[in-house]
Amino acid sequence: MTVVGVSGCVATPTVTPSPSAASQTPRDFTVATTEKLTALDPVAVTDSMSTTLNSALFQRLMTLDQGKTALKQDAAECVRLSPLLLQCKLRSGLKFSNGDDLTSSDVKFSINRALRLGVEGSSARQLAALSSIDTPDDLTVDFNLSWPDYQFGQALTEPAASIVDEQVYDPDTIRGVGDAPVGSGPYWLSASYTDKLYLRQLRSYNGYTPAASDLLVLRFFADSAAIEDAMKQNQVDVVWRGLNSAALKRLDGQISASKDKVTDSGFRRETSVGQRVHFLEWTGTSAYRLDSALRTAVSVALQDDRTLDSIIPVGIEGHIAAFPLGGVATPPPLTGDRLRLTLSYDSSITGEKEMAGSIRDRIESTVAVSVQLVPDSAAVDLVLANVKAWNATPIAWLQPYRTKALPGSDAKIAEYEKLYRTTTDDTQREIYLSELQKQAAVDATVLPISQEDDDMFLASRVKVHEPKYGPGWQLALWSVGLQ
Repeated sequence: MTVVGVSGCVATPTVTPSPSAASQTPRDFTVATTEKLTALDPVAVTDSMSTTLNSALFQRLMTLDQGKTALKQDAAECVRLSPLLLQCKLRSGLKFSNGDDLTSSDVKFSINRALRLGVEGSSARQLAALSSIDTPDDLTVDFNLSWPDYQFGQALTEPAASIVDEQVYDPDTIRGVGDAPVGSGPYWLSASYTDKLYLRQLRSYNGYTPAASDLLVLRFFADSAAIEDAMKQNQVDVVWRGLNSAALKRLDGQISASKDKVTDSGFRRETSVGQRVHFLEWTGTSAYRLDSALRTAVSVALQDDRTLDSIIPVGIEGHIAAFPLGGVATPPPLTGDRLRLTLSYDSSITGEKEMAGSIRDRIESTVAVSVQLVPDSAAVDLVLANVKAWNATPIAWLQPYRTKALPGSDAKIAEYEKLYRTTTDDTQREIYLSELQKQAAVDATVLPISQEDDDMFLASRVKVHEPKYGPGWQLALWSVGLQ
């Protein structure tokens, strides 16, 4: 039983799937995707699919509705008692999937563990204002802040703030993929195979997003063709991404020709507008990252194809147009021998190879450099990032830029970020966000590429419950079920 996208196995928890759970007659409720998860431990979550699974298996103290920033109670109700004190009261009777009680001690353990391990690219950095945690009783958690961070509540909705069982998780080690996750979310992982995960409804769950299905199978397909065939063969109920542009055109044609606005196999298409965002990021290990002329040249080379003009997308608080769109690209001249850059992309995400190739061609045709595509590698100069922020807050969208600030810009970025987080004045917030985006365009370490619609295909018998998506428009596994 191996976890998709990683090596190792997941131990089956106390309850195991009955033979009928894995049977295809009748078929289990199935969600299809080509994207792969990379982490089961919340502290190590950095990608979209791992965030999706994390949200289904673990609770956080609070959560957010899709695209909103107003806090909602999940495991607790939280109140700011002073600028430096946020107090959370847990729901009574919360339990983990293994039957252990969930108490304030588990919350303290989980947050401290996330900060201690500090996995690069995780949301742990959002909790940096924390000074200490007090737990006066089993249901009370007091967060003492070192400075008045008015974004701290939103940080508690993110993956690194997920609550884990302190009796199970090691405080100093990321939990291995061979160990079953133990959380208190709407689902628990009952079994894991190479191409599918079995999620069962956690009956004791008490929170904001109860599971709509008793049993859900998250099935991973190799490519778009395999998913399209599964739709025709009635093998899946929900399709999240995974379909390439040709498949989408075919299905759109079928929907347009249908009086019921469904595909030939009975799927309807739900579109979330502008929720698929691509960045091109310079890695922290690139030998060329500090070459300002080269960074500028690459940025200018892409402006004619660019459809997103800031690293805060359109529709998010404080967005301004910071990067130029269109026009004639006139990059600064580069001196010396022709450079060879490497560019990586996630090969499990449909369409990423083609987009990476297009970016490569545009850079090579405009700048005197060569660009080699190296899929699924971290040891590269540039990475094509298919981004979904943890939530709809601007500070979450800014994380890829803030966490890898250039020498000379780092102090300014840190100053404006802190000013943004410590004010409640909307006008001032807009000013600080504007300055951060302008500096991002100057630094050109994270380049906005595109903002497009995202899609979910639903079989006729599927009902989607509110909230339909996660806080950052991630696939909400809890929301889909049969009518």
